[in-house]
Amino acid sequence: MIVLGMLSCSQSPNSTPVKKIGFLRDQYAEAAFQIDTLLNKSPFEMAHWGVKIIRANTGEVIYERNAKKMFMPASNMKLYSTSAALCLLGPDFTYRTTFWTDGTIDETGVLTGNIYIQGSGDPTWSWRFYDNNYDSLFIRFADSIKAQGITKINGSIVGDDNIFDDIPLGYSWSWDDEPYYYGAQISGLSFNENYIDYRLTPGKIGENARIDPYPNTDFVKVQNDLLTAPIDSVTDFENGRKRGQNSGWFTGRISAADSARWDAITVENPTLFTGYVLKQFLERQGIEVTGEPIDGDDWTAQVDYERYQPIFTHTSQPLSEIIAKVNKPSQNFIAETLQKTLGAILGDDGSSKSGIKVQMALYDSLGMDTRNLTIRDGSGLSRLDLVSPNTTASLLQMMWNHPDRDIFITSLPISGVDGTIEKRMVGTIAEGRVHAKTGYVSYVRSLSGYLWTLGGEPIIFTLMVNHYTVPTSLANKIQDTICTILVGMDYE
Repeated sequence: MIVLGMLSCSQSPNSTPVKKIGFLRDQYAEAAFQIDTLLNKSPFEMAHWGVKIIRANTGEVIYERNAKKMFMPASNMKLYSTSAALCLLGPDFTYRTTFWTDGTIDETGVLTGNIYIQGSGDPTWSWRFYDNNYDSLFIRFADSIKAQGITKINGSIVGDDNIFDDIPLGYSWSWDDEPYYYGAQISGLSFNENYIDYRLTPGKIGENARIDPYPNTDFVKVQNDLLTAPIDSVTDFENGRKRGQNSGWFTGRISAADSARWDAITVENPTLFTGYVLKQFLERQGIEVTGEPIDGDDWTAQVDYERYQPIFTHTSQPLSEIIAKVNKPSQNFIAETLQKTLGAILGDDGSSKSGIKVQMALYDSLGMDTRNLTIRDGSGLSRLDLVSPNTTASLLQMMWNHPDRDIFITSLPISGVDGTIEKRMVGTIAEGRVHAKTGYVSYVRSLSGYLWTLGGEPIIFTLMVNHYTVPTSLANKIQDTICTILVGMDYE
């Protein structure tokens, strides 16, 4: 019987020391492990996650999942629209809209003739750009008209929207989105983003609530079936607009215990809406307008600006401010306008199709792989938009290396601070450290942008989930947790 001696694992004092092997994951690997664990255990078994996370300064990949697959981005599409506008038009670009007349002004201040508004596609004619004041812009217009000595207009206000095509909605938008502010029509001449806000105030119990329009106009005729309910009732109401008409409605109940509620209804024919509200406003300012407002497409006479006299020209805020009004609140109408503007100025015409060609040419010239990019509108409301996490990460990398990087990043919502992520990541280490664009349509949730770790390392990330049926709040929670994991990475 052979007896084998017991082998000892103890190290002889005369042996050569063995180099210590580190078994702990580095910060990249640890973050990737935590993200994998989070996504694998999430209640999204039926859904698809697309993720790409890289170091901004080097492009080094920290984590990816389905990065080559195509996803509906929802409002992450605004990253593409605003970045293209910033790159191609520049941060100082402005819209210029000229008011013309074909008439003459007599010694009493009567203008015998028409006023023509030559639309430039300017999307800034709204409260959003004028300190939340619905009248501020038209006060400026009225003052500019008065400055010419005009006290009465014996003629019409004609709106010219021909800078853009006459397709009012984005490609493949859902018909049932039309009445709501996020589905507002697109036009070369627009006011108040082509919807009317309504302030809903409870009245006496059993009677109709009060409905006040902002701006103050009756352009949309509203049927009021909104009743004031007892104080122990739950407010529950609906509103809408008949297709192809400026006929809206409110129905349901508002609790007598409620403070005022707000909702909105879009308009049919934004060009006519702009002229209509301007006429009403001028008359309230003491300038009578004898003619009816007219959409230039219905104007029978030939418009010839070379024969007309300019009254004044209005200049918008610069593009650097405009893109912030797109990205922070996720504003669809302005994003669509920027896309058509690219087509009008740099493409064949003022159409989304032309604007998309301009965008794609830009991305091609910068070496982006556009095979994984299908753009169908400017805002992401279309469910036919398709992007890959790789492509969005490439776009964000392009803007990180762009001279106007700070303007672009400043336009994005900040976690726990403002925009569409104002209430997200509050009280975590990620609060204030994430600058990112959200995206949402039914069964789609996206979050893409930039964040900074506790050690100051800039990270580019894109998080997309499609085809989920659980509450969207769960998708938000996972995305917020991933951002918090990334912020917690610390490099030596």
